Amino acid sequence: MSAKEELQRLVDLLSDYECENLLGTVRKVAVGERFWETDISILYNEQVKTRSTGISPSSASTIPTIPATEEGLFLPIPIVKAYKSVPRIELPLPGYPDISLTKTILRRRSRREYNGKAISLHQLSTLLQLACGTTGFLPGYDYDRLPLRTFPSAGGLQSPEVYLSVQAVSGVPSGLYHYHLVDHALECLSPGDHSLTLSTLALGQPYLDAAAVVILISGYYERVRWKYGERAYRYMCMDAGFLAENLYLAAEALELGACAIAGFVDDAVERFLGIDGQDEMALLLVSVGVTDEVTPLAAPATPA
Repeated sequence: MSAKEELQRLVDLLSDYECENLLGTVRKVAVGERFWETDISILYNEQVKTRSTGISPSSASTIPTIPATEEGLFLPIPIVKAYKSVPRIELPLPGYPDISLTKTILRRRSRREYNGKAISLHQLSTLLQLACGTTGFLPGYDYDRLPLRTFPSAGGLQSPEVYLSVQAVSGVPSGLYHYHLVDHALECLSPGDHSLTLSTLALGQPYLDAAAVVILISGYYERVRWKYGERAYRYMCMDAGFLAENLYLAAEALELGACAIAGFVDDAVERFLGIDGQDEMALLLVSVGVTDEVTPLAAPATPA
């Protein structure tokens, strides 16, 4: 049997729905475009799409069994990442700005013109608490106290991790830190001023030098992949976006500037953070600093 005859035989085994999804690729191959030449993002999206075929109500709700332990340790990856035996800075209790959500949203802009002044430790504490802090605990995934966060996440699995390059924060030595979400503390990973390094890794974008802090958001892929498979990458990116918007709004409420940075050398940033780029990968940088920019409030829409 020739390869063409074998393909025809196999097509007869497929449902109309499966043939419909295959047809687009076959058409491209027939006119000379190979499927591997397609944008990898499109291939990924097609690969992880949830199809109606073969999904029953019972199988859709099935998740892997999680072994129980006395400590409530989540397997395979703990929700809370911590660095042991490193210097720590306990953050003060946050305060909450007296500004309406409506006003904050209407003023929100990407602000990258920083004047180089330092922010206070209290401002940093409030920024982190509002953007990605812990707001409570519930039983879940065999935890007695699964932390709840200010941003939503897929399955409540909280894939983002938050690192900070502190450059001008009163009372905090310059250095690379990891944010411990439950203890509301900074864990020092590498002391020193890393502003020049980050500016270089961000393709020479100069305004990082004048930022008070650069927040580096990674995605802990393994934390969500056990449940969602390859589709977890999409959810992980969404989680990082939810957190980044919180950062924008929290910075605006604190009268600080914030600007997300997606252009950077990924593997170099991952080496800088000490992560492997596979189980955990760099997703986004957000610079935060003191700015003299003022944005007038947008005029409210006139009801129709």
